[in-house]
Amino acid sequence: MNYRNDSTGEEFEDEDDYLRSLKQDDSYFFSYDYEYIADRFGDKDDDVTLETATLNLTVTWDDSPAPGYTVSYSVDSPTPIPNDWTGDADQIFDDLWPRVTSDLDSEGIGSELYKDWPV
Repeated sequence: MNYRNDSTGEEFEDEDDYLRSLKQDDSYFFSYDYEYIADRFGDKDDDVTLETATLNLTVTWDDSPAPGYTVSYSVDSPTPIPNDWTGDADQIFDDLWPRVTSDLDSEGIGSELYKDWPV
């Protein structure tokens, strides 16, 4: 099977060589704000205290077999999470996944380069 890099017109017989040809920069850093429920103080839906957490995401090139970008992330928040109303860092990453993929696409990093991602 042949693989074609549409950006350069190059063709490859080896998939790893093809994936390497798609590599952009060595690493990227993204930061996303995420509003979450920190506390509830009543019975109504709007009886809540909202806080803003930040998802810090790093995408790094890994050239080992099956080359591609790996991801690591952490969440900084003013109150502990998870709590009774908000999920953990994995849930926040999952909730922000559409924004992450949009930003990666704008950098020329398509899903074929996602390596062992949690989503």
